[in-house]
Amino acid sequence: MGSIARVNRRVAALAGAMGVVATAILLVTALPPAGASLATTTAPPVTTVPTTTTTSVPPWQATWTSSMDFYDDAAVNATARDVAQVTLGGTSIELSLSNSWSNTPTTFGSVTVGVQQNGPSLVPGSIVPVTFGSGSRSVTIPAKQNVTSDPLAMTVHPGEVLAVSLSISGSAAVTVHYCCEGRTDSYATKNNAGDLTADAAGTAFTLADGNMRWLSAISVSGTPALGTIVAFGDSITDGFQDGGFGWPTPLQERIGQLPSTEQMAVVNEGISGNTLTVFPPNLTYAMTSGGLPGVTRLQSDALSIPGTKDVVLFLGTNDIWFGGRLTSGPPYGTATAIIGAMQSVIQQVHAAGMRIFGVTLLPRDSSPPGPKQEIWTPADQNNLQLVNAWVRSAKNGFDGVLDFAAVEADVYNGQCNPNILFAPYNSNDNLHPSPAGQVAMANAVPTTLFQIPEAPQLPPMVPANPTPHCAGALAAERAMSLARGQTTPTTIGGTGTGTGTHTPSPSNNKSHVLIYVLIGLAAALLIAIIAVLVLRRRGVHKLNTKRGIPNTRSP
Repeated sequence: MGSIARVNRRVAALAGAMGVVATAILLVTALPPAGASLATTTAPPVTTVPTTTTTSVPPWQATWTSSMDFYDDAAVNATARDVAQVTLGGTSIELSLSNSWSNTPTTFGSVTVGVQQNGPSLVPGSIVPVTFGSGSRSVTIPAKQNVTSDPLAMTVHPGEVLAVSLSISGSAAVTVHYCCEGRTDSYATKNNAGDLTADAAGTAFTLADGNMRWLSAISVSGTPALGTIVAFGDSITDGFQDGGFGWPTPLQERIGQLPSTEQMAVVNEGISGNTLTVFPPNLTYAMTSGGLPGVTRLQSDALSIPGTKDVVLFLGTNDIWFGGRLTSGPPYGTATAIIGAMQSVIQQVHAAGMRIFGVTLLPRDSSPPGPKQEIWTPADQNNLQLVNAWVRSAKNGFDGVLDFAAVEADVYNGQCNPNILFAPYNSNDNLHPSPAGQVAMANAVPTTLFQIPEAPQLPPMVPANPTPHCAGALAAERAMSLARGQTTPTTIGGTGTGTGTHTPSPSNNKSHVLIYVLIGLAAALLIAIIAVLVLRRRGVHKLNTKRGIPNTRSP
């Protein structure tokens, strides 16, 4: 019996060791990696894409742009002076001039660039002559064409305001970018004032307005920045109601806080009244500006911009509104037409080797009564919701999505109306965001989408606390959390119905750990019992053999 007891003790010890090992294995394999959530509900990502550090620096990068969208009255032997604030510094610059809205050639006898001092006046000694075609001081741009200057050795600094002066020889229809009340982009002399491109004082530039004349882009070389992001949109991007303060401006301010070797330029290619699909037919309002539709101007206003690596597509709401006003003709402004145009743009951007990010269309409502009241109908709203549902879908083809619609909705401070703008984000026309709304959209952009680090957010201009128990507020918080570098946004009020990632409470984590431990112990106990039975049977078999006792075995 002593031998059997020794066998039993050995068996028990071995079983216990096996149980401990089994428990450890089960715990290691069952628990998630360090720092991971133990219980999550995941949904297809809305804005996240794999992030890597971009190392290549394009030789030329656009640091400022202006989409040309219409023509103005003729200028005769006059001088224009356009002012533009660059976002990236560099050691050389190139200027792009547009004659795209003129049916006749335009000749500039002289072009200069200097640094703005105040209004039309320039910093003394800063004026530098610009040449074209390998050294010519004059240039003739054919009808509906563009031209780029020779590279000009000129050191510029981030945030510097340059002034480009153009002397018109003879008569020319002025190609312009129409925008925006509340700011001055261009100065000009009266007709027949002659060539004043070298005049630093600028006292003869008595005509001033917000319409940029001819100047369409400034590019720089010798910058450590990593490329250009094109904001391709309509009046919301243009900053129509905000003096040209569209969301690209505060987004650039965010990115400007990064080290210079991690920055990119954000250029604004928004046009007020712009559509995505076709030029609105039979609508006099659209014929006064609006530019060429997005599918038509994509090449000139995005893909051919120097240094472009990313395009943000924010178009479609004008298609819906204009299309809903037509009483005859082919279908226009439908969700199907807009989605088809977005797919075409995606294909073209990808074919050019660039990334493209889609933006959900903002909530809107009928504008207040007045001479330009715009009625937003249930049919319009249905088209908008269908477009946004597709943009948010997992198979849209975009490299990522910015859910500006969720961010701008009236789902804060106790409100829960996702189909209209949050009042402090409303510029009072029920369509265009206020400056506070523009900042909120800029803060909702995860800059890691552009393969640069997450840029610090700007202080919000108004308090916006997501409303508890509001699904729209949960969607807004989810969009904002991605730009804060969070992958698991907090549930608002615990009853949101939107999809997303929920972070479990600490008590839930503890309960899940306890469950895993119990499972491991149960498995270890089962293994130990089996081991005891097997080893004890073998021990008895050996003892019986030694004692000459026959072993029996069931068939």
